[in-house]
Amino acid sequence: MTLQPYTPKNYPDHGTKDTLTPQGRRARGFYLTPYWLHRVGAKRTAKLMKAAHLNAVVIDLKDDFGQVLWRSKVPLSKLRGVQRRLIKDPRAVVKAFHDEGIYVIGRLVAFKDSKLVYARPDLAVRFKPGKRMFWAGTGWLDAYSPEVRDYLIDLALEWQAFGIDEIQLDYIRFPKGRTATWGVWLHKAKDQRERDVLIASFLDRLDRALKLPLSVDIYGLTTLVDGDPRTLGQTIEKMARHVEAISPMMYANGMTSYFPKRMVTKRVYAIIQCGIWRARQKAPHIALRPYLQAYPSNVSFFSKDFIIKQLEATQRGGADGFLFWNSSMRNGVTYGALRQMGARKLNAYGKKTNQWRKNRPGTWCKEPGAGNVFERTRKRKLSGKKPTKPTPTKPTPTKAR
Repeated sequence: MTLQPYTPKNYPDHGTKDTLTPQGRRARGFYLTPYWLHRVGAKRTAKLMKAAHLNAVVIDLKDDFGQVLWRSKVPLSKLRGVQRRLIKDPRAVVKAFHDEGIYVIGRLVAFKDSKLVYARPDLAVRFKPGKRMFWAGTGWLDAYSPEVRDYLIDLALEWQAFGIDEIQLDYIRFPKGRTATWGVWLHKAKDQRERDVLIASFLDRLDRALKLPLSVDIYGLTTLVDGDPRTLGQTIEKMARHVEAISPMMYANGMTSYFPKRMVTKRVYAIIQCGIWRARQKAPHIALRPYLQAYPSNVSFFSKDFIIKQLEATQRGGADGFLFWNSSMRNGVTYGALRQMGARKLNAYGKKTNQWRKNRPGTWCKEPGAGNVFERTRKRKLSGKKPTKPTPTKPTPTKAR
């Protein structure tokens, strides 16, 4: 694979100080799929948000497939198969939400990409055997490539011109799992930085190029560990220096490994609270707006009560706002729960984040720096059973999680 020569761009440096509005800091809203937004429209969606006492939406700019969803002028986005123009008039969409008092967050999927990797194979992660395209359910762009990083900056700058309130980066990480160990990042030959250092440096560069607040989505389990043990490139403390908000994805169905028989129980609320409580200590000065599960997967007790108790857990942990995720857009249960809570409770969410210190879920929820939560006795602690006396057998090493 021959790498094409590229000279990184020089962007104006606007500094790293971007202030979230009070509404942005305490944003409460839904993620919208591009197909929903295309079919229903911004004006009607905004009214639905207001009826549920919400004040924000998250819309896709570049989606999970790598599709750029508007008529972008960025050269790489014009390559074959990259654009899918579901957003006909970006300025009009932003204005329609603003007219109803809705804060607009633009979700830009960073390195997960199944479109540009085919149009420009030299920018893709490869497999070791035969240097084939790396594929783990999807393609991945090479985060070590300066051209890839500039591509993302250019897309964000276009939406800044359209008047959006905030840019949110998702998949701002490296692939996870055993499959990822087979990947080859061809551009790494010229850049030997550690993954979390590389990601933080990119965030710094993007933050300086933008005049908007910047936020990132991170794995929920990242809140329960110290550092970056999975080498995803996500260390909360390093990322927090360059963004105004962080959204840990505290999905119950992503926490099944923390329960006996991988069956999620109602103890999940304590785990959610623990993660937010730890994240608040790791990033005390920025907005903490977790993504919460609004779909029933792996949750047998999915209901309005599940939605409400997730919100209560994150509020006790010290969150400023919240965002709900359901890519099916079947949000009737969640919508009903929010309307049941009412404007008074929802408008009060995030006003007393300083009370998190006295809301520690339990001694099992370790302080940041004291080790990973559930690292050794995960199942015993969550099952509620009394510990048995250890037998004098030779100890076995604990696998990293």
